[in-house]
Amino acid sequence: MRLNNLDLDVLAGVMERGRSDDAVFRLRKRVEGRWSFEAGQPAFTASIQHGSTSTDLQVDVAPGFGGQGLAPDPLQYMLAGLAACYAATLVTIAATEGVELDDLSVVAEQDVNVAAVYDLGDSPLMEQIRVSVTVAADVDDVTLGRWQDEARAKCPFVYTVTNPIPLTTTVERI
Repeated sequence: MRLNNLDLDVLAGVMERGRSDDAVFRLRKRVEGRWSFEAGQPAFTASIQHGSTSTDLQVDVAPGFGGQGLAPDPLQYMLAGLAACYAATLVTIAATEGVELDDLSVVAEQDVNVAAVYDLGDSPLMEQIRVSVTVAADVDDVTLGRWQDEARAKCPFVYTVTNPIPLTTTVERI
């Protein structure tokens, strides 16, 4: 059965298998990309495998910072990921409660100060991130508030932007 564009049978199966094997919930995500040195092309293309196919995402540096604006910049993709993940978490919560949503939209915004990137300041790069969801569903305000709290607590992307996560980086010679 599908509800809110989610397959509830698949969700139930994942939750059932996860009760006896937490490896079901462990995922490794990977993105591979390459910088373009060709004028008139977005600066970066990332190839992302999903299911049995892949998608290439083009990324450019923001106009005014050396880019041409030929594609979204990295921070816009970050916001898109946050918005989509938060929406997916909230929709999953509603679906597992059997609530049909009539509409859901998300606005994600960030205030960024990139002065430190150019050695012209030491302010935090990310000053604030805001996520605003509007939802049409036959539920009361208490339920909406609970969904907001649960989505904030359960969304993997929210966790990523609100908690320190170990980061390993390498730069190697070809």
